[in-house]
Amino acid sequence: MIEWLSMGGHGFYIWASYGMLFLAIAIELFGLRQRRRNALTMIAQVTEEASWQ
Repeated sequence: MIEWLSMGGHGFYIWASYGMLFLAIAIELFGLRQRRRNALTMIAQVTEEASWQ
């Protein structure tokens, strides 16, 4: 198991790359969620304003 984790001496770089990838995906998902919320809020405001006219 340790041999597999060390990956021939390159384990640190490989696992750090996986960690950075995971971090980038998490940041992207968080940003997408925020943008979706903002878009839904805008749509709700526009439809509310349109219903008053």
